[in-house]
Amino acid sequence: MPELLVSILPSVLTLSVTGFIFGVILSYAKLKLKVERDPLIEKVTDALPGANCGACGFPGCAAYATRIVEEKYDINLCPVGGQDSVTRIASIMGVEAVESGVPLKARVACHGGIRETSLKFVYQGPKTCVAANGLMKGFKVCEFGCLGLGDCEVSCPFDAIHINENGLPVVDDVKCTGCGNCVTACPRDIITLVKENFKVYVLCKNEEKPAIMKSGCSVGCIGCKLCVKACMEVHKDNPNIDTAITVTDFVATIDFDKCINCLKCAEVCPVPVITPLEVSNKMKKMKKAAKTAVNE
Repeated sequence: MPELLVSILPSVLTLSVTGFIFGVILSYAKLKLKVERDPLIEKVTDALPGANCGACGFPGCAAYATRIVEEKYDINLCPVGGQDSVTRIASIMGVEAVESGVPLKARVACHGGIRETSLKFVYQGPKTCVAANGLMKGFKVCEFGCLGLGDCEVSCPFDAIHINENGLPVVDDVKCTGCGNCVTACPRDIITLVKENFKVYVLCKNEEKPAIMKSGCSVGCIGCKLCVKACMEVHKDNPNIDTAITVTDFVATIDFDKCINCLKCAEVCPVPVITPLEVSNKMKKMKKAAKTAVNE
C-alpha cells in the first residue's frame, strides 16, 4: 500500500499544482477582462414589465433594455408596458417620451367550433394543435379553421385567451397585451394582432369554393362580395380609397389602414361572418323573429 501511494504521489502533486496555477490565471483573467455593465441597463429593465414575452422583438426584457441603452433602440416597442414603460424609460434615458401607439389585441379569424364544423376522423393523438395539424392537415374537414386544442391558451403568459365550450379561443381584451405569443403558437395562422379601436374583422380564413367550404363548416365566408360593394359605397367620394375590404380566394380580408370602422360590411354580411355579428341584417331578422315567436 505505501508503495502505491509513493507511485501516485507525483501525479497527484502535479495535478494539484497545475490546477492551482490555472485557477490563479482564470481568477486574474476574470478580474482583468471583466466588462462593466452599464447601471442604466438594470434601471431600464426594471421599467419594463418583466413579462419576457418577446413582443418587442428581443428574447426578453433584459435584452431589450440592453439594446435601448447600448444602441439607442426605440423605447416604445413594448406593447405590454405601454405608455407607462415608455414614460419611465424616457426619464431614465433623458429623452423625450414618445407615444406608445394604439394597443394591439389578438383577434381570432374563425368561429367554426365543435357545433359548426364536421370531422374527417376521430383524432386521438397528442392534444396540441401543432400535432393535430401535422396529421393529414388536421381532423376537421375545414383545413383553415381553428382546431381548438389550445396551443394559443398555453402560450399566453397573461391568461388572456381561453378555449370555450364550443372549442374556440376567446380573447379577454382587458388582459390581452398584444404580445403576439398566441399568433406564433397557432399552426393555422388564424390569430392576428389588430389595433384595439378596430372592432370589425373577418371570422374566416377558408379559401375553398363556398360549396366545398360548406361541407366542413356552416359559418364560413361565402365570398359573395356584398361587403366589398358596401365598402365601395362608403368610400365613393374618397379618391384615395376604393375599398377597405377585398375578396380573394373566396374569403374577405380587411385592410385596416383603410378601414374607418363604419361597420357597413358587417351589416350586409349574409352569413354573418364579420364582427360584430349582432350588426348584420341577418342577425337582426333572427332576433326579431325569435322575439315575435316568444310574444305569440
